[in-house]
Amino acid sequence: MIRRLSNALYHWLDDRVEISIVIDFCHRQLTKPVPRHLNWLFSFGTVTLAFFLSQAVSGVFLMIYYEASADTAYESVRYIMEQVRFGWLMRQVHSYGANFMIAFLLLHSVRVFFYGGYKKPRELTWLFGFALLAVTLAFGFTGYLLPWDQLSYWGTTVGTEIAAATPVIGEYLLILLRGGEIISDVTLTRFFMAHVVLLPWVFIGLVAVHLVLIRYKGISPLEGTDVPEKTPEELKKAGGKPFYPQHVMKEAIVVLLVLASMIFMIIYYPLPLHEKADPFNTPVGVRPEWYFLSSYQALKYLPKTIGIIGSGLVVLAICLLPFWDRTPARRPSRRPVATSLGIMFIVLNIVLALLGKISETEMTIMGTRYHFDIYGWPHAIATIEEPAAGPDTGDGGTE
Repeated sequence: MIRRLSNALYHWLDDRVEISIVIDFCHRQLTKPVPRHLNWLFSFGTVTLAFFLSQAVSGVFLMIYYEASADTAYESVRYIMEQVRFGWLMRQVHSYGANFMIAFLLLHSVRVFFYGGYKKPRELTWLFGFALLAVTLAFGFTGYLLPWDQLSYWGTTVGTEIAAATPVIGEYLLILLRGGEIISDVTLTRFFMAHVVLLPWVFIGLVAVHLVLIRYKGISPLEGTDVPEKTPEELKKAGGKPFYPQHVMKEAIVVLLVLASMIFMIIYYPLPLHEKADPFNTPVGVRPEWYFLSSYQALKYLPKTIGIIGSGLVVLAICLLPFWDRTPARRPSRRPVATSLGIMFIVLNIVLALLGKISETEMTIMGTRYHFDIYGWPHAIATIEEPAAGPDTGDGGTE
């Protein structure tokens, strides 16, 4: 009975909207073979997409209670965390999810670089992926201000001041971001609008095009040409496996493991809500979030204008990577120069981020108290001596 009803419904819909074409297309895409070298690292893009979906769901929930006003934003977030049932969980999922989403998109970009996935004929795939990274960072930057606490307020102040150092357009860019000379209610409204209205639709459009390009051109083989594995039949003969179920199962396992890790961190290391933003009380050691920390630290060692221009040139070089790296080799072992430069770039960013993290802090190392200046260099300020041992007053001895 149920089968007859489902068949009748299927034929009814197929006669009117031809859903058989869509079903056949989806089946061909799912069973399309992928190169044999696909491993667990190729799941990072799917993990990023999963976190975007979790951000969308948790964000809609938060929007029900959030009030985008400098007078009420902080109180509304506090109300969500303390009064709304499971509100604390939704806020933690959204906050942690933003960090996980950016982290895995960066890892996905690193994987594409080392596997040469940006090379001909996949230049457009790389460009749309680069645009997705830029939009994701914009998500993090605009959402960072919304809780309206001390950390987010002054972190945004620093971020917009860096934008103000841009040659020629810096002043106009500052006014565009802030809506005035200072961070105010207008800034919060602009960031909220961009975060929940503009950026999500831009991201969805870019993801759609990016996925279409990936499925149309296929996953790039590790060899320097697409010719040996050009068609699905030839790919299958070369050892390729169907996208479903082998690789889909890998991606599902990675997504579940990462989500479980996030839940673990939410339970044992919840992100706090700091004190309400106070424009007249600048906290010590103001710094942006970790994904901007290396760039922020690098600007400390150079004049702002030179630093901004240099950073822009680096970003432009990464964006146009497929057009100046035109060698056919994709395997990392056959690209020693590109692989070495990539490793150096990653190490440099990690070092800069660590220096930015410890700058303007104090810590004790091997009995000496150090103060780390804004450049991250240590300065000894005190030596902590071990207390001298007193005379033995015990009465356990014998005369």
